[in-house]
Amino acid sequence: MRAARLSCVPHAFFDIVRFLRTGSYSWDFQGGCGRLSDGVLRVDLPDTGITGIYVRMVDIIDSLDSEERAAASARLTALTEILATVDTLVVNRPGSDMSNWSKVYHLSLLSRCGFTVPESLLTNNEKEAREFLAAAPSTIFKGASGEKTIASALEHGQMSELRLLPRSPVLFQERVRGADVRTHLVGKQHFSERIDSEGVNYQYCAGVKTFTPTRVPPDVVEKCLAYQAMSGLTFIGFDFMVGEDGRHTVLEANPMPGYDGYDRRLGLRISSALLNLLQGRGTPEPHDRRH
Repeated sequence: MRAARLSCVPHAFFDIVRFLRTGSYSWDFQGGCGRLSDGVLRVDLPDTGITGIYVRMVDIIDSLDSEERAAASARLTALTEILATVDTLVVNRPGSDMSNWSKVYHLSLLSRCGFTVPESLLTNNEKEAREFLAAAPSTIFKGASGEKTIASALEHGQMSELRLLPRSPVLFQERVRGADVRTHLVGKQHFSERIDSEGVNYQYCAGVKTFTPTRVPPDVVEKCLAYQAMSGLTFIGFDFMVGEDGRHTVLEANPMPGYDGYDRRLGLRISSALLNLLQGRGTPEPHDRRH
């Protein structure tokens, strides 16, 4: 929004939370046309004046009372289907890539694109976990789903807690030492930032963090583009660990990355690239449905 205002790019904000609570819609799925209203803004789709849609889906269903949930759930389903099929550029279409919800499968897809990935084990078996940990000099652990989770270093004193695994599967990974690098791929443009910190997860590290603009090697860019082509995503956030030897190990590819902090430090270059893309001045989405 800020970048659009600064660049004097015409835009409108559709409030998804308000839409889920009290909004309305009418949609012809065969004709691919209709309207959406959040109670304040009405949008007719398709519309030649709308060159692109940037969307961050939210789900407030669990926060609603029982009487509101059914209607809100129906609106969420309808909105998801509309954005997945409307004949307009959408960044990113809901459901384009859900592999991040299954971490090990997600890593296998990244590996297919040529990325180096960390040795990983998803298990609820204590024996398997101990065997994996015995072979790994240093290990981190985190949640296994697509929900936001905090990676933590496994300490020796926590080994006794492995007995809890049958109740809660955990993803174990070899700890890759080095600096964090976040690369945002917008169409075919890429913007990278190196983050040096002392913690396992720089986002939750209380110590000193240093942010430096950087560039990833051409071969890594090619792998990012290969994943983009496979996933159908236009906008992706890749997280890497980069060792002293320059080797890039990918941790994940985020299908709808939060990028505000990176964007501010990079002088709104990511937002500018997104705006160009949404105005039809960039590379269209890999599986664009426009004719």
